[in-house]
Amino acid sequence: MWDLLTEDAKAEVTTAGFIDRLPRIADEMTLRSLEAKPGQAKHPPLPNGSPDPRKASVPLDVTFHTRRVGDVARVISLQMVLVGEKEKAVWRIAWTPEAILPHLVTGRLVRMTRLPTSRGRIIARDGTELATFVETGLVGVVTGQIRSEAGLLASLSSVLGMKPEDIRAKYTQSWVKPDLFVPIKAIPVSQMDGIKARLGVIEGVAIQATRVRSYPTGLASQALGYLAEASDEEAKAKTARGVQAGDLIGMKDTGLEATLDDELGGSYGWRLGIVESDERPVETLAETAPVPGRDVVLSLDPKLQRAAENALGDQKGAIVAEDPWTGEILAMASRPTFDLNAFVSGDAPLIARYSADPKRPFFNRATFGQYPTGSSFKPVTSTAALRNGVYKWGDRIDCPLRWTGYGEQWAQLNHESVALGPIDLRTALARSCNTFFYEIGKRLNDRDPNILPNTAKSFGLGKATDIDFVFEAEGLVPSVDWKKQHFTSPADQVWNPGDATNLAIGQGFLLATPLQMANYASALANDGIVWKPRLVIELRDRDGKTVKTYPKTQAGSALSIPTDLSLIRDGMHAVTTDPDGTVSSVFRTYSVSTAGKSGTAETSATGKVDAWFIGYASFEQPSIAIAAVLDEYTERPGVFGSVDSAIAAKAVFASRFGTP
Repeated sequence: MWDLLTEDAKAEVTTAGFIDRLPRIADEMTLRSLEAKPGQAKHPPLPNGSPDPRKASVPLDVTFHTRRVGDVARVISLQMVLVGEKEKAVWRIAWTPEAILPHLVTGRLVRMTRLPTSRGRIIARDGTELATFVETGLVGVVTGQIRSEAGLLASLSSVLGMKPEDIRAKYTQSWVKPDLFVPIKAIPVSQMDGIKARLGVIEGVAIQATRVRSYPTGLASQALGYLAEASDEEAKAKTARGVQAGDLIGMKDTGLEATLDDELGGSYGWRLGIVESDERPVETLAETAPVPGRDVVLSLDPKLQRAAENALGDQKGAIVAEDPWTGEILAMASRPTFDLNAFVSGDAPLIARYSADPKRPFFNRATFGQYPTGSSFKPVTSTAALRNGVYKWGDRIDCPLRWTGYGEQWAQLNHESVALGPIDLRTALARSCNTFFYEIGKRLNDRDPNILPNTAKSFGLGKATDIDFVFEAEGLVPSVDWKKQHFTSPADQVWNPGDATNLAIGQGFLLATPLQMANYASALANDGIVWKPRLVIELRDRDGKTVKTYPKTQAGSALSIPTDLSLIRDGMHAVTTDPDGTVSSVFRTYSVSTAGKSGTAETSATGKVDAWFIGYASFEQPSIAIAAVLDEYTERPGVFGSVDSAIAAKAVFASRFGTP
């Protein structure tokens, strides 16, 4: 096109400047294509009023098809000049930048400006804000304005309490541009004036008032997740929303901030315009408004969540509480935990301590922790026995100190030091007699080795619960097929009698998450309905209008064959109320009737156990089901660890019912 310009036009711009500018403008506009329809050429008048045959103005109806602001239609006027004489005369373009866009005179620029959006909140069922925004100050660096990097780093390090290398790492990332404000650390609004006085004169330092993410309650940190700067790759994946490298997005694999980032984050808007060289606006060509992020409403009850977290204290473990009639998650606690606001303020030393903590505070034990269940699995074994006629109402089975049903080579011991003799299922559950359940496991295995594994799976164990927007582990229910697929040695692939009896008491290869166990407890409470658990119940726009709901969904039934669970529930009630119940010392005098099952499972850690309690309340009208586990717990002398997990569960019940 350069060759079509008049000599006067060429004199106003270099060849490279002309050729390079057009693609730059197209890139700035995010141009996909354009259409141009020429109109009727008009000749300007000569002094005598007649048309000038050597000049013409050609109108063009131009439509620019852009990615970010849609179609931009303008009429431009292309000025033409006839150069040369007679048969050698040719038309040339009297080029100016206005041939691209009206008002784009020399010195002006085409600019695509990103318009900010606002991130949605995460709200508990009662309206409590779990993740929101607060006004704060933000100290940052504009790299193109730095004159003395050493001086800048020394001053920022002194005032902000950060290491120089940590500061420099922030503003030397690949996405940083010279004119971009790079956040270094958030500061309280009350400190802004004082910090401005100390840092405001340093070239390259900028201080802004802004809004930052805040987690005011300090609850459910692992479930919520946190924000981090988007990498180039992450930004490209979110181009449709207008995300750029360096923007704050949900940190990958951390929680709801990540899994619901597209809903929470909204979309940036764009304004295409013409500006002066100093960026003063001249004309807006087109604009798309930003779309604010949606608010996410959770089923969590903050009161129960706090009770669960406090009940665990500093002990590694997790508690999940669920509504047995809807599958809504009322509490999802994991300990130890961490302060999400450390990531907002950029508290590098505290974050480093979290990262180095061997107890792994970032790990969500409620959904990712996989533990042997111990005796809390025995209601599954009981269900399988009742469902398949292996145990009938009124049957009594011996509870000896030592069980040899598969011969001496497979002899197994009871956990109690006395033989109870023949007992019924209710008593076996209340006393948690292992040898009773070894016999049940043998009878089930002799009939069909798949009966017990399949019953466990019908309660939702051994597979993901499919809870929306939550990362979770699948757990493990061992079976004949699983051993064949998992092991390579023929000897290891064999389903042994010990596998069956271990599974009957929740030991061996069996693993479950607290989320799965709470869902299983719900099924026991509600007569066999297995829910798809729900943590997110709805999305709302900024006006509070519900735009999407996540209704309760039944995932399956633990009772594909009609089975009377009342006997099992009576046994679980005896666990918490009978004088000989394994955790009756915790619940016997409690004013709300309860049902539950304790479990103490061996771990690889010497002298430590995984201590479980699952249950529900009230016994007559269940409104809450719960699973509590203490991870690698050191038992108190003479006290089963499951007693302490029951104490933790009771604290949540007390919060639910307002009873001590």
